[in-house]
Amino acid sequence: MKKIAFILLGLALCLESLAGGVKSGPWVSEARDNRVTILWTSEVPGMAYVELSDGTKLWETFAGRRVFHRLHSVRIDGLKPGEVVRYRVCGQDIEDDSNARNPKFGVVYEGEWHSVRTFDPKAAECRFSVFNDIHMRVPQYEALAAQVDSASTDFLFLNGDIVSAGNYDLDTYTRFTLDPLGTLPAGLPVLFGRGNHEGRGNNVELMADVFPNEDPAPFYYTFRQGPVAFIVFDAGETGTNRSILYSGKDVYEDYLNEQIEWAKQAMQEKSFRKAPVKVCILHVPMIDHEDKTDFLLQRWLNVHMVPMLNKAGIDLMIGADLHEFMFCETGTMNNAFPIIVNDEAHRLDFNYSNGYITVRTYHPKGTLEFDYTFKP
Repeated sequence: MKKIAFILLGLALCLESLAGGVKSGPWVSEARDNRVTILWTSEVPGMAYVELSDGTKLWETFAGRRVFHRLHSVRIDGLKPGEVVRYRVCGQDIEDDSNARNPKFGVVYEGEWHSVRTFDPKAAECRFSVFNDIHMRVPQYEALAAQVDSASTDFLFLNGDIVSAGNYDLDTYTRFTLDPLGTLPAGLPVLFGRGNHEGRGNNVELMADVFPNEDPAPFYYTFRQGPVAFIVFDAGETGTNRSILYSGKDVYEDYLNEQIEWAKQAMQEKSFRKAPVKVCILHVPMIDHEDKTDFLLQRWLNVHMVPMLNKAGIDLMIGADLHEFMFCETGTMNNAFPIIVNDEAHRLDFNYSNGYITVRTYHPKGTLEFDYTFKP
């Protein structure tokens, strides 16, 4: 009996060592109809790869070399629309790389198997959940995430201010942004829209590493899932005392004008222009608020960007930032589409099917708070 117990203990320790290298994740980002990016962090730096169900190993490399990192990012290209990718994350810790010709390697780990589906522009429906303005309230975030039905959800969208400032290290950022989502990000792509708080502080570049995106910039881009085309903007800072918040380093006026010029072209691309439904998502809603001081940015966006979105045929705008729920009907804010602003305490669920958009918001206790269906 003692011999059997020692064997079982040895097996348990072996299995523990195999999975011990992963600290956070994995999570899926930069999902499109032909690619996905798999990311995770390890306890210590090391080499890493993604293994596919057919045995293919895709190593994390840079310019022909495998690299030693703690944040691992492996992009899988050449996929088909709607393709299911079964994968696991693997790697080997590095104990000492002071001698570049003879590094000392440590534990080998192999993660659990997961599956993720690429986006498919020919899918009949589009379903996703939005979280925003969490500001590191982990219990609330966990409660909202626990309600998500992964089988009936295409992706998750983090619409800004999940944290409160940008000067965080890698572990703190993933602990507040991704870990409360549990295992959802391993099978559901997580897309990111930057909030004003996440533009503050130092190390803001970290967010572009955690949520990589190359089309065309980290925080503004377009994508499509099923019949719905999306355009995502990054409105920057809402505060009027920006020189204090950024020590004079901000150039947000140039940044916003850059996005306007980009959007004029992006919304003319066939995949976007021909989509049956068009949705705009950003943290700062483009509303003509009656407060002409504290809501200076919102009003600027309303004047300079809403006419462009009206012309492009946007059907819905989803915003955040205000820490209050707002429903702006068509025509009330110079808008040819409804604007829904989600507050900080609820999750917003979107569903498009059979020609209708349904938007619902849910309390952390699971109660339905808002239910709106319309034909775009």
